[in-house]
Amino acid sequence: MPQLPDALEHGPPETREVFRKVAASRGFVSNLLRSLGHAPEALNRFMALGHYARYGTDLSEVQRELVVCIIGRGIAYAWAHHAPMAIQAGLTEAQMAEIKAGRTPQDLPAAERALCDFTLAYGAFQGVPPAAWAALKQHFTPRQATDIAMLAAYFLAAGSLIIGMELEIEPPEVLAKELAWQAIPRDATGQVQAAPNQGV
Repeated sequence: MPQLPDALEHGPPETREVFRKVAASRGFVSNLLRSLGHAPEALNRFMALGHYARYGTDLSEVQRELVVCIIGRGIAYAWAHHAPMAIQAGLTEAQMAEIKAGRTPQDLPAAERALCDFTLAYGAFQGVPPAAWAALKQHFTPRQATDIAMLAAYFLAAGSLIIGMELEIEPPEVLAKELAWQAIPRDATGQVQAAPNQGV
């Protein structure tokens, strides 16, 4: 149960405008981002990093969701949001079960296995073994490696907010709306990419 009152009703007036920006970026305002509404500038900055994490990295959708699901595998809220996105992106139920158990699915391509091994180590706060770094650098550019680390760090922060703020998972119809939103191709700014058969 949320520990703070609803920010739209009880927060500062700036909150409404930031919530509008969040909804334009993601299709709705999640309970995660709503939890920061009493500090609208903090929300604005956290939302901006989340927008980059979703649309701006130099990673494929599968790679992005692998990082998110590995970091969020023990948090029901994160798993409810991102496991369906990972499956929608092309991962299998069996691969997701391996991730949930904290293991790298061995039937993934070599690059994605390296990403998983790195992210599992990164999220354990015990340091990343040299072999995991070496494998990551074999398959990913420095920019991509940075994006992987940043994405993992963002969702570690999100996970701490989810747990500490005691956030509730949104109802199924909201999760379905998010999943449908995620399926629409978007550019790095989050704008819908025109399909080839659409008029100009």
